[in-house]
Amino acid sequence: MNEEEIVEKLQKLGLTKYESLAYITLLKLGPSKATDITKESGIPHTRVYDVLSSLHRKGFVDVMQGSPRLYKPVNPEVVLEKIKEDFIEDVENLKVAFLELYREVHGEDLPEIWTIQGFENTVERAEYVIRTAKHEVLINTPFEFLKLLKSEIRARKDIVFVIISNFDEIPDWLKGNNIILARSGGAPWLMASWIIGDIDYALFFGALPKDKRREKFYSFWAKSPKIIQNYMHWFYTIYLDNSEIIKPLNYATAPKPLSLVNIRTLITVLKYVELPRKIEVIGRLVDTKEPVTLDGEITEYEYTPLTANITVNASGKEWKIGGIGSYFEDVEGEKFILLD
Repeated sequence: MNEEEIVEKLQKLGLTKYESLAYITLLKLGPSKATDITKESGIPHTRVYDVLSSLHRKGFVDVMQGSPRLYKPVNPEVVLEKIKEDFIEDVENLKVAFLELYREVHGEDLPEIWTIQGFENTVERAEYVIRTAKHEVLINTPFEFLKLLKSEIRARKDIVFVIISNFDEIPDWLKGNNIILARSGGAPWLMASWIIGDIDYALFFGALPKDKRREKFYSFWAKSPKIIQNYMHWFYTIYLDNSEIIKPLNYATAPKPLSLVNIRTLITVLKYVELPRKIEVIGRLVDTKEPVTLDGEITEYEYTPLTANITVNASGKEWKIGGIGSYFEDVEGEKFILLD
């Protein structure tokens, strides 16, 4: 990235052009006098003190008192992390404020499904699903689209991916220890593409567009645990169960603890490891809906198109634990944390 591009990005973060130039100059020179900064950056001498004072207020520069006064750049990692934290906090506060404004007028929650227009907007939403997931991402899509998500997938080593695509071979960027790969097979592949993050977000679309129709492309964006719960079930029973696993998760080298929210993802992992396995389950008792946390060992599992559950020995008792929406089992599991 050249200096002009850096200045442009700093301006997007709220710095003026002169402030951006001054900070970049200090990173090059280290602690410096105002006159040195003027010579190196081209900032007019009449402006440089105001610029440096503003950078000090914004947390980019420390002032070293003395004669002459020196200005020292604050560590960029510290500065950017603070900006990131403030930005995230502002976004969360805006989300709350926007929801309150919406409900004042409409008296209801936001719709659970939205239509997304434009192929580029769909790609951005898919990237967002991957970026914001905390536990797992399920992807069923042609390799042509999967390649567009390469950088986001490579950046997430801390979550589990289950990816179904029309693979010819496995590229290096999909060989991570945290990735399960399946080669699509049969008619179910022709139905749709899905990108699902935890039970928070899901993106759905049909055939990929031709170049001339990219702006007319439509996809569907869901933010509803009840709907996404069904999507996750379909992902496994329609797509994964009709596909060939070509790369299981490398459980031995995957980071522990390993947290998942989908019972079928958990069992897909367990199929390639020996039992028993230590686990912590967070969920609710099916009969009373009371919160419960169980620490124990998985001794077996059951997996069919209609049923998915694990058996856990905990607190001197054998528990049947299913996923969200369970009603046959003892516990409705909301989070599954594999400990060893």
